[in-house]
Amino acid sequence: MSSDGRAKQLNNIYPGDQFKISLDDNHNLKKIIYKPVSANPMIITYSKKRFRFLTINVQPTAGITHSTIVITKSLNYDAKEFGIEAEIIKLMVDNFSWELDFRRDLSKGDKFILAWNGSDKPLAMIYVGNRRTISLFSYKDAKGKTNYYQVNGKTLNDSFFFAPLKYDRISSGFQKRRFHPIKKTWKSHRGTDFAAPQGRPIYAAAKGIIRHVAVLSGYGNVVYIDHGTHLTTVYAHMARFEKGLRSGHRVSKGQVIGYVGSTGMSTGPHLHYEIRVDGVHKDPEKYSPPKQLNVPQGSMAEFVRVAKEVLAKLNI
Repeated sequence: MSSDGRAKQLNNIYPGDQFKISLDDNHNLKKIIYKPVSANPMIITYSKKRFRFLTINVQPTAGITHSTIVITKSLNYDAKEFGIEAEIIKLMVDNFSWELDFRRDLSKGDKFILAWNGSDKPLAMIYVGNRRTISLFSYKDAKGKTNYYQVNGKTLNDSFFFAPLKYDRISSGFQKRRFHPIKKTWKSHRGTDFAAPQGRPIYAAAKGIIRHVAVLSGYGNVVYIDHGTHLTTVYAHMARFEKGLRSGHRVSKGQVIGYVGSTGMSTGPHLHYEIRVDGVHKDPEKYSPPKQLNVPQGSMAEFVRVAKEVLAKLNI
């Protein structure tokens, strides 16, 4: 350790300085987070018989500290360059991806601000762009789980419709083996078919970002919607798309995206609906998508007070 100049900081440890030691699954040293009272935190990792040191640049702000990540290439690249841990970057992506398309929405000069109050996780995560600001604040529920909420007390993620249309019946469910009515062979059926009259509106099951609007041989007219980083819904066999629907567009829960049809490999008007989690197909009739959470009413006044105090201290 002595070969790295930053290690000399460990020669002067004072009362109030904090250490957090993390071990991997084999109980080997994973990392040490050193938080001195009078200097920036340092992350110490050990791999391949070498210690590595990374100092996180934070600025004190009236009782809290904050880190500002300025976008030059991407959130992942710039946050790593700034010294933000991978698990915090993932936390940011998982939350903000419900409102931001990281491939399209970020511009050079946009900022992500992390406010800290001594916890391992940020007190607040704030995106500041040219067109809008998105502010999220931590709240620990009665079970001890921390989530991030807007100042209105709601998480950014949405709750989902069970069915994204008014249907008459379920004509075919999720099955590992089903006799294909057109190919006349046994194949898996990785979605739910909702039978409905030709032309009936189809809605986005939850808010999200349109990933694909396409015409495919099997699915016919099909729309893919990303909801956050992990979940995608698929709507197939449409008669037509809603006018103006484009890849990259944001849609709200209940927004019309198309109309029931029988395009592609289909024997009659219906919606073939899929839910995919990290690319894995889930049974729409059994899978429970994430639900939007709310800060309990009894905690809202204090939550809003802290949120407004953080924004004021950061001049946002």
